[in-house]
Amino acid sequence: MRSLSLARITGWVSLVPLLYFAAEWVVSASWRGLYGYRDDLVGPLGIAFCGPVGNWPCSELYRVMNVGLVATGLAIAFVAAGLFAQRLADRGTALLLLVSGLALAAGGVITQNVSYAWNITATVVFMTLGSVSALLIAVTSPAEMSGERRGIAVVAGLTGLFGYLVYAGGQDIFGPGGAQRLCIYGILVVVITVGTAGFVTAPVRDGGMRELVGQTR
Repeated sequence: MRSLSLARITGWVSLVPLLYFAAEWVVSASWRGLYGYRDDLVGPLGIAFCGPVGNWPCSELYRVMNVGLVATGLAIAFVAAGLFAQRLADRGTALLLLVSGLALAAGGVITQNVSYAWNITATVVFMTLGSVSALLIAVTSPAEMSGERRGIAVVAGLTGLFGYLVYAGGQDIFGPGGAQRLCIYGILVVVITVGTAGFVTAPVRDGGMRELVGQTR
């Protein structure tokens, strides 16, 4: 019963990353100036002033982005721990995903106004560890998933890793912001897809357990 509860809790927590997409859209839409998903990175969304010398007003809602980063990062770390506790991810892969989540949360606390170098470092750690661990979980996790769900997770994992490689290689295929988002979005989709698999498998396991108990009476 404890594993069933953990599966459901993990499923609900895995939906928290949806806040990231909402926060990013709200803050970028309220940007006072030109902001593009292709050319601009995520970091400036979390600061009040930006520009070449840091005196351009950005968005009054910049705190929303930081809250979204912290909440999403902590949710990813929890999902990683939850998958490991359910034996749906090996220790190494779960640890990589957990650390990547903590790094994303750190990026929401250590904004570019606090320390540009550490903010970039936190983001790169998230992208590096997150893209690799997300793909590994999508491919190797023994979680009970339909073929469609597994396919979405694998494609998202490959997309995240591809986005990271494009970003790290400085390729201008999608622009720096576009490549960074390919990586981030891919990781988040894997977390949501694999994490919410507990909603499907938990009732099935619960029903099977009840049937077994009934047969033993």
